Amino acid sequence: MKKKSLFSFVATFAMLLAMSSCEKDVMEIVISDDKQIDELMEEQDLTAFLSILDISGMRSTVHAYGNYALFAPTNDAVNTYLLQIGKTTVNDLSVQEAAAIVQYHLLNISDKTDSLTTTGFVDGRMAYPNFAGSYLTTKQEGEDIRINRQALIVSPRDIKASNGHLHIIDQVLTPPDTLTESITARVRALPASFSMFKEAFERSGMADLLATNVKGSWKTLFIQDNEAYAASGITNLAELIADLRTNTPAIEDEDSLLHNYIAYHTVPRLAYVADLLSASSLETLVKNQVLTFTRQFADTATLILLNELKLGQTTEAGIPLDRTSVYADWSCSNGVIQKVSGNIQIKIRSAYRVYWDIAEQPEIMALRNFRKPGCAADFNPGDLSEITWEYKSGTPTAQQQIHYYCGTVPQNMAAFDEKSQYIYGDYLRLNLDLGAIRWMEMKTPVLIGSEEGTAYKVWICYRRELQCYIKTSFKQAGYDDQVLPYIFDMSLYMPSNTSTEPDLAEIEGWKMYNAKKYNSVVVSKLLGTIKVYTTGRHTLRLEPTTNRRVGQLGNIDMIQFIPIEENQVWPRVDVKGNWVGPELKPCEVWPIEECPVDTTTIE
Repeated sequence: MKKKSLFSFVATFAMLLAMSSCEKDVMEIVISDDKQIDELMEEQDLTAFLSILDISGMRSTVHAYGNYALFAPTNDAVNTYLLQIGKTTVNDLSVQEAAAIVQYHLLNISDKTDSLTTTGFVDGRMAYPNFAGSYLTTKQEGEDIRINRQALIVSPRDIKASNGHLHIIDQVLTPPDTLTESITARVRALPASFSMFKEAFERSGMADLLATNVKGSWKTLFIQDNEAYAASGITNLAELIADLRTNTPAIEDEDSLLHNYIAYHTVPRLAYVADLLSASSLETLVKNQVLTFTRQFADTATLILLNELKLGQTTEAGIPLDRTSVYADWSCSNGVIQKVSGNIQIKIRSAYRVYWDIAEQPEIMALRNFRKPGCAADFNPGDLSEITWEYKSGTPTAQQQIHYYCGTVPQNMAAFDEKSQYIYGDYLRLNLDLGAIRWMEMKTPVLIGSEEGTAYKVWICYRRELQCYIKTSFKQAGYDDQVLPYIFDMSLYMPSNTSTEPDLAEIEGWKMYNAKKYNSVVVSKLLGTIKVYTTGRHTLRLEPTTNRRVGQLGNIDMIQFIPIEENQVWPRVDVKGNWVGPELKPCEVWPIEECPVDTTTIE
């Protein structure tokens, strides 16, 4: 970029500047020789689309300061499109028609530091909507890149302008037709391999709703094929209805069962793969019922699982999102369709205890040596998809980060350290302090909710070290935040009666969570009671209230959510992650040791 300095417009103005203050700098006006998007279109002979820009009145937009991406069709593409819609020349387009075309091809890159270039494209929707409020999609096809399943990007690619990038495409992009490409129309056009879902869809009474086009009222429908039903042992609609009745016995009417079934497959928003990669749960069209999403990393791919559920020490497998299907990110006039590789449905469940090892984050579990002795990793804000945090500006790097560490799970008593009874040997280390990490929010595992609110006691399990007072909030979409009542001091030692009088200690808000041996620095502290109204994944926020020792870090091992009517003390957990009841003697808890001989005799 060249720079030119304008030191004066006229001699008298220069004199006035000099006289006003000898300390003031002369203004430097920077004039750029870089071309705007419309000027580059002229160079690339994209005259037909330039004419559409002129008719639309939007040429001034792509000639103005900003950060845009324009997908401009070639002249041949425009001429072909005009023939398809019965127009002879671009001059036959009205202002409104021309504006609609331009708005669909033009994106405003709201992040001024970002750019939309082909090197950053990933299969799925683009990061920014177009001026029409819709998302364009991309798909890599060998060396080619297809936009919106319609057009290919042609050379030259990624033409840089002073106000964004110009991409040349070989077809005019058109939005989905409101009659033939609504969600309902697309479902009805599915092949015979989706016959059971189509039959349930028609019986559900949802077709009219999902055929409606209301601006801004988007829907996402998750579809499944006959193979998905067969894998669940379902071969016809009668068997599906019987299965639904088993899982939701309160509903007897068949059509109501099917209505809830399809409504549970529908979320009232756009949910492309890019959105699901960061979602923890989404509300469906069934009141208080959500779909949950977890991620697993394998090589370079990220697997998205729906409704994976941990029940105690067992896991109910999630249902994979079929990201490679032709039906993935299938844009419709009123939303988007996604395909899943299994049968998703509502299941009425009772609340259960959740022992959440907070080191089980997708990015941490993807580490090559996860839970191997010596594994360590440092994470900055934005590195973890399910933990977000903010630190005070100027905080030293180590205090800005969340650190993962894994020690050694002892194999015998000689290696057992009673002050380091971390479950699986690993933990997160961080500094919650007003002078360091000022708040941290974590996506919880699935918690079972109910319309009246399911109550859980929340316990945090950690090593006593960090001198910090912390308050906790529980957040769930659509409801007021719940501020838990106890602000606790992480530097306090756990009372000795936690081991000898566990019921009394529980009343005072303490308990042992580790099963092997009491130690005053291995702590579980009650944060308070929450009410969960929707089954799904929610948010727990930890927030320090003090600024005490900025250089100090502390270790957090686990957070427990236990229904209030259940035993809060048992089961405990050994260092290998096994749940242990009161029937086991400490010597029988891992690491196992020789139990002392019982010399008690019964007279």
